[in-house]
Amino acid sequence: MSPIASFLCGATAVVLLLLFDIPAEAQSSAPSVNTLVQELRKGDNEQALSIAEKLLATAPEDCRVLSLEAVAFAGLNRQTDALGAFKKATTQCPDYLPALEGAAQIEYAAKSDEAVPTLGRILSIQPANVTAQAMLASALRVRDRCPDALSHYEASSSLLPSRPDLLQGYASCLAQVGDFKSALIRYLDLLQANPTDITRYDVALLQWKTGASQAALETLSSLLAAGRFEPAFGLAAHISEELGDTPRAVSLLRTAIQLAPDKIDNYLDFSNIAFNHKSFQVGIDMLNVGLQRSPSAAPLYLARGVMEVQLTKNDAAVSDFEQAHRLDPKLSFAVDAMGIMNSQQHNNAASLALFQSQAKVHPDDPLLQYLLAEQLSQSATDDNDTQLQAAVAAAEHATKLDPGYELAHDLLATLYLRAKQPELAIKEAEIALATDPNDEGALFQELKAKRRSGDTASIQELTERLKAARIENAKKQQITARYQLQDDVGR
Repeated sequence: MSPIASFLCGATAVVLLLLFDIPAEAQSSAPSVNTLVQELRKGDNEQALSIAEKLLATAPEDCRVLSLEAVAFAGLNRQTDALGAFKKATTQCPDYLPALEGAAQIEYAAKSDEAVPTLGRILSIQPANVTAQAMLASALRVRDRCPDALSHYEASSSLLPSRPDLLQGYASCLAQVGDFKSALIRYLDLLQANPTDITRYDVALLQWKTGASQAALETLSSLLAAGRFEPAFGLAAHISEELGDTPRAVSLLRTAIQLAPDKIDNYLDFSNIAFNHKSFQVGIDMLNVGLQRSPSAAPLYLARGVMEVQLTKNDAAVSDFEQAHRLDPKLSFAVDAMGIMNSQQHNNAASLALFQSQAKVHPDDPLLQYLLAEQLSQSATDDNDTQLQAAVAAAEHATKLDPGYELAHDLLATLYLRAKQPELAIKEAEIALATDPNDEGALFQELKAKRRSGDTASIQELTERLKAARIENAKKQQITARYQLQDDVGR
């Protein structure tokens, strides 16, 4: 049995690999080694260990005997001693495969980080060892090193059809590096070989990520009909809302909440739909249900505070933001929200001080940098003052932290225009428009910047684009407001 004990089939199986490594002359000239092997074959590990110790007393660096001793230790479930003997053998004989494979087997089974370099040494000697390739791929994957694991999964592709665990690992790594189309192909293979609820859900998730939303809903249909796998309802709700079927999305989320009443993500998803459709009280009511189940869930307080702001319940909102921050100080958006509230209440000095202090605590939070830039821009009284420069720096930092942050690019375009840098304003507006061609703020800033820079050639085109964007955005607003959720929580 090999390689590497048929991929962790059993520790004593390494014996067979070792047996074939003993040449004939060694068997005749060293019968004691043969005796050791015979005892291991019979499963008498105590006797084998005794023989190994006697042999090592006269030849302490014999790699074969050290490896056989390790097998005896493993047979007695003394894995630490077994690994020590294998390691000693590899120190004496760095390229001795039986010892390397035995060590790799124990390290891999123990989920030790040392399995990675040991498997690497095996592959440096035997690059075509597909089992070692598969084991290394799996070891790298569980250590969040999918980019490194992919080549090893590919090198062990012959094992994938018979090993669903390897196939799933390969597919998962493909998805993790963003190759969703290739991952979907593998997950479809996995679904055929291993049709579990989780695999079906993963297929649907990848179908949605590759733009096949209707196919994803069809894949989820059997899970929805069975009515027991909660994640399927959350995903189907998200897809349904994206497709404009808000009533179905709401119904699916209600079922998800019933199936998993302590999972806060479903309450948050429900509140997002309520927010988008301006059904703020409905969202608050559902968040109240969630808070009854999970009174220490900071994100639920934060979401409820956002809803309360929309209903001008400012005192309640501030209380919820503060509670969210007390429960989870790392939830920096709670601090951002408190700053927004201070700003809305025209307490600019307080909100600016809050944003500045929190920007030092959370320097890598793009939202916080954006809000700091916005507050600084409101406080700037002179286009050349230091606060405007600080606002530009904060906005630039936000776009570096999150290059796709459209609002930050919009704000930076405005700030550059105020700083009399129209060329830079145009550049930022174009970045924002690449994300959303109907970004009215970016179009307006670019229009102003073009005029200021004296470039009148594209003024008419930008004006027409701005008009079209306003019409299109108005249509979207009408679609968003089409459904008003009814408050039937608890009925």
